[in-house]
Amino acid sequence: MGTSADGDQRVDLTFAIPMYNEEEIVREAVRRVLEAGAHSGRSFEVLVVDDGSQDATPNLLADLKRIHPRLRWVQLRPNCGQPAASKAGLIAARGRMVAVLDADLQTPPELVPALAAVLESAGPEVCAVFGTTSTGKRDDPTRLLIGQAGFYFLQTRLARKRLPHGASSFFVMRQETARNLGGLRFTKGNIAAVMSAAGMDAECVTYTKPASYREDSRLGLRGHVEEAVGSLALTGVVSRLAAAGAALASGAALRARRRGRTGALPLVNAGLCLLSLASAEHFTRRSLAASPAPLPLFEGGTDTGESTDTTGGADTTGDTGTTPGAPGGPLLADGRRPRSSATEARASC
Repeated sequence: MGTSADGDQRVDLTFAIPMYNEEEIVREAVRRVLEAGAHSGRSFEVLVVDDGSQDATPNLLADLKRIHPRLRWVQLRPNCGQPAASKAGLIAARGRMVAVLDADLQTPPELVPALAAVLESAGPEVCAVFGTTSTGKRDDPTRLLIGQAGFYFLQTRLARKRLPHGASSFFVMRQETARNLGGLRFTKGNIAAVMSAAGMDAECVTYTKPASYREDSRLGLRGHVEEAVGSLALTGVVSRLAAAGAALASGAALRARRRGRTGALPLVNAGLCLLSLASAEHFTRRSLAASPAPLPLFEGGTDTGESTDTTGGADTTGDTGTTPGAPGGPLLADGRRPRSSATEARASC
């Protein structure tokens, strides 16, 4: 297998990096990932997923692509959020193995070859290897550390299928697994939770999480809460808590009736718990269903000035081509372009 990532050539390893407004770190991130790939002893590509950035990130990526032939970049239009950006990386990757890591370099690209080596030596039942770190070793805000400790406490004790403690969204997985997960409908929760819900096995490699160049997470408090609740629902924690709550409330209602009381409030609580249980189960089934439409994923702009044919030979009069920082044609799995109009290829997040 060759070492070039040009054209449709497959490679051993894809480094997929979702980015949103990362102009401050994009050059350093690409440099470090390229160096990690060069020292991995494998053919590789670097795939950046620009999640509708509004700053100079697309223009910087266009400049970097001219310099580094192993760099590819694709765009989501509009901004679709981190889960969708991760799925886009899984879909567009050409590697036999696919690594997803954060642009802020808290998931060290230098660790990816070690994760890949563990995956290669593991049995076929292991679909992915996660990079994990204990909560106590994370350089995160206190409120986030407390939330993470509570999250992993519930996951460890109540999840239907346990995954390695600390498993989240930093991993290397097999291409087949990446394709399967990228085609699912989930929009909330991390990849580890989705794998748990789908019954997939994984292993882990521990590391010390470095500090981020940002003072706070780009997800924000709301984003972290949504990810945590979605992950707890996917792994069955919410369903088990709701079922336990319904049982306790029903017991309280029965005791109240025996004492001659109506027991209306416990019955209402039991009903709310059962409603939460049904909602969590519906959320999980919907998240694991195949996506009804492709992501609005487009090839990153180039400076060639040439028209990108996305119509399968149809008339494209008036198409002046792509420009640096501007999106190119729509993409399907592993970077293929659909033989249909760009309008038909666009889809909502």
